[in-house]
Amino acid sequence: MHVLALGAHPDDPEIGCGGSLALHAAAGDRVTVLYATAGEAGALGAPEDETAARRRAEAAEACAVLGAEPPVFLDFPDGRLAYAGYPLVAAIGRAVREVRPAIVYVHHGGDAHPDHAALAAAAIDAVRRAGTPHFPDLGETPHQVGEIRLYEVWTPLAEPATALDITGVAERKGEAVRCHASQCGVHAYDEIALGLNRYRSLLVPGSRYAEAFGAARPRW
Repeated sequence: MHVLALGAHPDDPEIGCGGSLALHAAAGDRVTVLYATAGEAGALGAPEDETAARRRAEAAEACAVLGAEPPVFLDFPDGRLAYAGYPLVAAIGRAVREVRPAIVYVHHGGDAHPDHAALAAAAIDAVRRAGTPHFPDLGETPHQVGEIRLYEVWTPLAEPATALDITGVAERKGEAVRCHASQCGVHAYDEIALGLNRYRSLLVPGSRYAEAFGAARPRW
């Protein structure tokens, strides 16, 4: 099975679904992580090109820790995904038809970060388009995604649809998040993410850490 994880910035999928991605990889699934931006606006006072280079390297390290393939970057401008429009939808749609994932992970649409919410909307639209026989600009062969899982980063889900026990890979998830040293030096995102996962374990009896997800139904 192939899974595709989409994130607005380097560190978003690691925070939101890094444990699930590690479980996929351990089960022998192919895991592709695609970042819409390089996170170049993520370091105040630093040149954006230097920040982007550093965050690309951090993302590559994090993907290796999780057992994912080398990361893919769409290189849309950080902080401006709300204005990216159809080019963002098309780029994701092309990735869906190329990767042909059974499951797509992406931010949930109620996330307070504008880039996160914008990517969620674009991804759901892209999955819909990629699954139809139309839109040849997305690639020649349509692909229907079986499931869209919406993960938490800045804003917790009000009503999760499901939750997955990640207790066995929680340490690996924390390691992957810590690969993003440029961000963890500002906030302890590893502790923050695992703190939420500890709370979400309430949804999975017998677990110590769990990732919660919303659901979006692909429409053809």
